[in-house]
Amino acid sequence: MKNNGMDGAGKITTWFIVGFLVLVVGGVIVAGAISGNAPATDPNAGFVATTAPAITAADWTMGDKNAKVSLIEYGDFQCPACGEYYPIVNQLLKNYGNNILFVFRNFPLYTIHPDAGISAQAAEAAGLQGKFWDMYNMLYQKQLTWTTAAPNTVVSAYFDGYAQSLGLDVKKFDADINSSAVTGKIQNDVNGANTAAVDHTPTFFVNLKQIPNPASYDQFKAAIDQAFGNGSSSASSTGK
Repeated sequence: MKNNGMDGAGKITTWFIVGFLVLVVGGVIVAGAISGNAPATDPNAGFVATTAPAITAADWTMGDKNAKVSLIEYGDFQCPACGEYYPIVNQLLKNYGNNILFVFRNFPLYTIHPDAGISAQAAEAAGLQGKFWDMYNMLYQKQLTWTTAAPNTVVSAYFDGYAQSLGLDVKKFDADINSSAVTGKIQNDVNGANTAAVDHTPTFFVNLKQIPNPASYDQFKAAIDQAFGNGSSSASSTGK
């Protein structure tokens, strides 16, 4: 009987240790996913209004550089949520016109979106030929098409065709896509995002202050209108 009692206690102890190790390993995996730029289930949970780096000449901008209100998006071209926000942002830009300055910055989620990096490089390479916004639009409009290709084939299968349709020098585009100018620009965007504690895409900043991701166009408009009412200004210098 004593031996049976000790065997039972041993089993309980063993299962306790196994259970504890499962919890520890699970916690490490979750922590690793978050540090690897994986988006949280609810990106607005525990929201903190961080500050984005000032807008500079290195940024891709759309609108009046002296506008009272700026809107910065840290985005990933393969991110489905970014694709969903794309028409909402476009509607805002259409309705506000030059009254706001829009800035797009790259924040590829490399660990969960295989084509995130190469698509950001495609946009930046097109930008070297003056077609950043054209490629930006094409990548989001055709997101459901090119995201089916592997990173080592997506350029030849899709991006070269997009470049050609935009009137780009495709040979230069292919050479630029892996250039230090392109990869350095993306890394600079990522560094700024990390400074602002960006951990999901898209992440939006109005006048350099992060806002919770709006649940609708009306909520987005309300955030922009509030910025106009506050009388604050965008800290920026000349952009592209």
